[in-house]
Amino acid sequence: MVREVQEAAGRLNRLVGNLLSMTRLETGHIQPKIDWCDVADLVHSALRELERELAGRDIKVDLEEHLPPVKMDFVLTQQCLNNLLLNAAVHTPARTPIGVRVFSKDQEIVFVVEDRGPGLSAENLGSVFNKFYRAPSAPAGGTGLGLAIVKGFTEAQGGRATAENRAGGGAAFAVRLPLIKAPPIESEAP
Repeated sequence: MVREVQEAAGRLNRLVGNLLSMTRLETGHIQPKIDWCDVADLVHSALRELERELAGRDIKVDLEEHLPPVKMDFVLTQQCLNNLLLNAAVHTPARTPIGVRVFSKDQEIVFVVEDRGPGLSAENLGSVFNKFYRAPSAPAGGTGLGLAIVKGFTEAQGGRATAENRAGGGAAFAVRLPLIKAPPIESEAP
């Protein structure tokens, strides 16, 4: 019973957080705090925060080797990852693996959350980032704000959010942010 109350409280907390985030987006009060961030720290922080929600899942993390620090808003990007991970957990059968990949490509840092669930229908694919959109097969309890927030937080940082079906089944959601590399470190002359 205590666990059920904790889970209900967690859902309510996420709902209120999502409503507040959407209100901030719509009123233009999202001002990204862009700074140098460690990508591995960001991914592991998101996974730690969702440890209970992802329990029983095989989470595969694939970080490109030697990723440099990246300029982004750590909090907004972590919220994007949190929402994508929760989305994957809710829309796939229990114990289905979830993957998190991070790599650089074409002057972007790309965060991908992928699953082996049912994937997205053609009609859902174009609508998943719309505010209050819920797929007809979506389980009860969601508000349809999580992916809209991902899109808004990503665009606030000059990036873009994408979704696609995976070969072999499942879906992949990506947050693509401009890759600004750290300036070279100047050595001090003796």
